[in-house]
Amino acid sequence: MPWIENIAAADVPLRYHYEPGPNSMLIQIMDPAGWFPTPAHDFKEVHRFEFLDADDDDGFPEEAKISDSQAQEIAQLLQHALVNRMNVIVHCYAGLCRSGAVAEVGVTLGFQDTGRTRIPNLRVKHKLMQALNLAYDVSERPYTIQEQINLLGDSR
Repeated sequence: MPWIENIAAADVPLRYHYEPGPNSMLIQIMDPAGWFPTPAHDFKEVHRFEFLDADDDDGFPEEAKISDSQAQEIAQLLQHALVNRMNVIVHCYAGLCRSGAVAEVGVTLGFQDTGRTRIPNLRVKHKLMQALNLAYDVSERPYTIQEQINLLGDSR
């Protein structure tokens, strides 16, 4: 069974991730006009996206947040990788929120979970689930600061 792993951008050039093998995909998510790290691994496919780690009601402009078309494209990539039994590495800046949302949805689709800590961005997660026609809890709330601290403390 293929797996999915969320990591930080700084881990990509250091190859600080599971060994993905030749049949692998890298999904890179960075801020608009941000830095994309050069991977140390030779991935079969590399896909880049630019959007902020922003939620619906946080005051950032809509065009800086994940769009429906970006969510649809990422959803299609996950389905493609699953059908083709590709291992997936997905990164954002810190490796927790945007990439965590993609990894969490990937696990829902059937990818094996690598057990990395995730604090999923709910806008990203919900847009991906909408694109995949998957049900989700509209009342799901983001982690509190204390819950985030607890999650990060447990991962060390």
